[in-house]
Amino acid sequence: MEAWIEAMFSEKIVDEAINRFGMEATNRTKQGDFENYVYEVEESEKAWILRFTHSSHRTIEEINSELVWINECYKEGIHVARAYPSKTSKLVERFSTENGQFFACLFEKVPGKAINVNEAVFGPPLFEAWGREIGKMHRLSMKKNLSVQRQRWDEGDLLQFDRFLSKREDAKIIIEGKRLIEEIQTFHETGKTFGLIHSDVHHGNFHYDGQYIHLFDFDDSMYHYYVSDLAIPVYYAVWHKCGTTSLIERSCFATAFLRSFLKGYREEVNISYEWLKTLPYFLRLRDFELYTVFHKKFDIDKMNSKGKAMLEGIRERLVHSELIAEPALEDRENWIEST
Repeated sequence: MEAWIEAMFSEKIVDEAINRFGMEATNRTKQGDFENYVYEVEESEKAWILRFTHSSHRTIEEINSELVWINECYKEGIHVARAYPSKTSKLVERFSTENGQFFACLFEKVPGKAINVNEAVFGPPLFEAWGREIGKMHRLSMKKNLSVQRQRWDEGDLLQFDRFLSKREDAKIIIEGKRLIEEIQTFHETGKTFGLIHSDVHHGNFHYDGQYIHLFDFDDSMYHYYVSDLAIPVYYAVWHKCGTTSLIERSCFATAFLRSFLKGYREEVNISYEWLKTLPYFLRLRDFELYTVFHKKFDIDKMNSKGKAMLEGIRERLVHSELIAEPALEDRENWIEST
């Protein structure tokens, strides 16, 4: 979290939010503070997730829209962490500070458990369940024209490269990033290719119960090409499972992952081979977005060695126009029939 936001947040806000949402808290634990403050709040027989978002990150209208989308997914049988109202029937409670506001919302804690990429369970059955749940969301998005207020993918600040990157050191990255955005903007937007998506379904944003994945953290929900919601699981699965290996090894894993993922996804909704072939554009887009995130959120000179190594890996790929992985998508018939 940015230092100026950190200076305004306090445990008093957490206490008051717990009261407004009517919880009898027996314990609370801070779970995260990257783009939102996230707490797990325990009652005697129940666990909740309480999230605080600063107004510099999202408007209250955007958050309300996110929660409407989540609860609509829940009604349709998609396994998500549904949102609950406060004692005054508000999905979002606001807390004013000297510089902006914090917006609080409450979610049920989903069943299952977090998954580590080095566990035996990180394999084809999980990848299929991963694809199936995203397919359910996409099918709902295609079916219902929900007029919720969320940004388009090309409106976000992470693509404002001039704002966060060095015009001297990152000149080539800025130019190539803008060129990639312009190219993706030429892709056709139809009801079957473009709509409301989660936009961040990596393995850190769901629990797995052995049969289903249970999704949470819809903070990045936006209007985007559906194929982006396929690229992001591929990207993070590769990065966390084999990010330090060779491009050949990463690509082999990405190909195997994508086959299993699509087996589940296509049980719910189809994606044409033509659109599948656009996947590399969105893998590359995620590298640009993460590179910007690092520069937005951190003082690069003060980052630890692990963070600097991660950033340098992304930079090397961008400078040399290398993808995190190149799934073997050349054989059309193979991808249509095998999945």
